[in-house]
Amino acid sequence: MMDTTPHPGSHPVAGPATSAVPDLLRAVHLVDVAAPGMKGLALWLAGSGADVTGSVPEADRDSPAVAALRAAGVQVRVGFEPEHVRTDRTAVVWSGVFAGAHPELDHAQVLRLPILGRAAALTAICAQAGSEAVAVAGSHSTASAAAALAAVLDDGRTGWVLNAPAGGGSAGHAGDGRIVADFCPDTATHEAAPPGARQHRPAPHFLHHEPHFAAALILSTGANAPHYEDNIAGLDAAERLARRAGTVVLPTWDNGAKILRERLGDRPGPHVVTVGTDPADTVWIMRPRWTGEDFRVTLRHEGTDHAFVLPVTGRHHALAVCAAIATALVLGEDPQTLAERASAFRGVERSLATVGTQSGITVVDSRARHPREIAQDVTAARMLTEGSLVVVLEPDGIARTSAHAAELGAALGDADHAVLLPVSTPLAAHLAPDPLDAVEQAARQALGAGAVHRVRSGPCEPGPEQRIFETTTEGDLVLVVGTDQAERLGPRLLFHLAAPDVPIPQQLRPARTTPTEKTP
Repeated sequence: MMDTTPHPGSHPVAGPATSAVPDLLRAVHLVDVAAPGMKGLALWLAGSGADVTGSVPEADRDSPAVAALRAAGVQVRVGFEPEHVRTDRTAVVWSGVFAGAHPELDHAQVLRLPILGRAAALTAICAQAGSEAVAVAGSHSTASAAAALAAVLDDGRTGWVLNAPAGGGSAGHAGDGRIVADFCPDTATHEAAPPGARQHRPAPHFLHHEPHFAAALILSTGANAPHYEDNIAGLDAAERLARRAGTVVLPTWDNGAKILRERLGDRPGPHVVTVGTDPADTVWIMRPRWTGEDFRVTLRHEGTDHAFVLPVTGRHHALAVCAAIATALVLGEDPQTLAERASAFRGVERSLATVGTQSGITVVDSRARHPREIAQDVTAARMLTEGSLVVVLEPDGIARTSAHAAELGAALGDADHAVLLPVSTPLAAHLAPDPLDAVEQAARQALGAGAVHRVRSGPCEPGPEQRIFETTTEGDLVLVVGTDQAERLGPRLLFHLAAPDVPIPQQLRPARTTPTEKTP
């Protein structure tokens, strides 16, 4: 049913739309507006003066994300209903998650409204921003660098649209000048769409201008199903974006970025800056050292050394922050100011973040999706405990899990035990075999058969909390990896560890179920 209840702050709080907002997005409707990536876009648009409406599923009705959107002036409606798309809208934006028919998108077509993917909306915004746009891109693993770049460039006039916010921060913020935009497509659980679905429809013909970025930081170029089926597809996408930038910053710890550097040198193009732990890099990351609480690093740029304290967990996250600082340095920012801002950046929400400790067992969250991200977070978590490491993995999407099953299982190699949850997917039914079988097989090869435990659904099957409880003892660390049910598992696990015989309260139970049944 359509939600027609009035809500405080449900009308735009900004003034008339400013010149920062493209005409196409001045009165826009966002489908699933609280989803990762969409929330940041909505907050930037509303803060810039656009008239923003949006819809969310029933499960998100009372979520903190919806409350934040309404407080920012976004008119949020609960449920996906054709009536939510009004004739006064200039465009409809969607995340690309839905593979088949959708009431609001179908109604937008009936009304002949422009329908844009999130990436197209970001492209239009950056084109409007002109030379003050800064892009963060890659086939995966951009969240830490994008959030860090927004933090170190936050001078009071810089805005940003992020896929994931910094801990305690906002995914979207309107500025009156420069904008930092995370162009990574990995915002939510995207599934491979059947032929004829919306993902395969032509790009909007009404986007007349391509953006020219002041700088582009490109973190990765590898395969990432269903976005890029192989390394070449990821590399081609990165090159297309890089050639629209004045300066391109490439980390030399990524092999794909090295190949991209060679491609960009084939003909005149952007100024290329490298960042890495090699003294030959343009920005040399010297002596990254973990103190147990933060990383202490020195960056050498143009012959001068600059010291930074980075309060993030995981060497790979520290290197991502260094890549963001390198981008800010080549943009001409003051190193001392960057050091002060970087020291306040404590990582991305749910990125190796401690949920709590109960009965001597510590629970840590990870938002990783891609096998490489998962492997890096597992390795980092190994350094956080002297006890056993138990990794709870909720694989992301049928398409991704099917394509990367062997890599996902191998990514758990540094763990002592692995607990596999059902694959997260928005699909109500699917024809593919359960790809978790292949993940389980690869994990058993990496860890041994007795170290891998699978959570199955059914009235007589133990829940994930019980499975995890059975594998842990005092002093262990549990790393919960995933972005759907896994996001809510940490608090439930802590409750179960404290009171194993007490039913978990309703408010801690999953907000929605993940359908994974196969179509007969």
